Amino acid sequence: MCRKTAPLVSSQIDDLSTVMISRARKYLLYATGLFFLGLGIAGYVLPGLPGTIFLIIAASCFLRSNQRMYRWVTGHRLFGKLIRNYIEKGVMPVRAKVVSVLFIWVFTGVSLWVPEYGLLFKVPMFSLAAIGTWYIVSRASN
Repeated sequence: MCRKTAPLVSSQIDDLSTVMISRARKYLLYATGLFFLGLGIAGYVLPGLPGTIFLIIAASCFLRSNQRMYRWVTGHRLFGKLIRNYIEKGVMPVRAKVVSVLFIWVFTGVSLWVPEYGLLFKVPMFSLAAIGTWYIVSRASN
């Protein structure tokens, strides 16, 4: 015997679409977190590639998508405390601030020193370095 199923009501369709969007968003955040986790780990090995900022982005993605990965990143023995303190309290160690600002200006100085680059490159480069410095210095210290 064939049973007739009742058609979906618009509220059920809305609920279903909300669940699907939520699930898709969760998977997208998880994939993005994995990507930035890879960049962050590479940043701890490769000179010139910042690792901590990518790990902060990864932890932020995992916070909204996968609690197990968030706990792994924030509980890691090498970088977990830095990441957790920044995400949960918004603070940076003074040493991290000094090193960050130093490297911003070393790499900016090298970029500005290259004579082939014109003002179209040098002005935005200097501006971004100044904005990055301001942002780092304006964070609370622990």
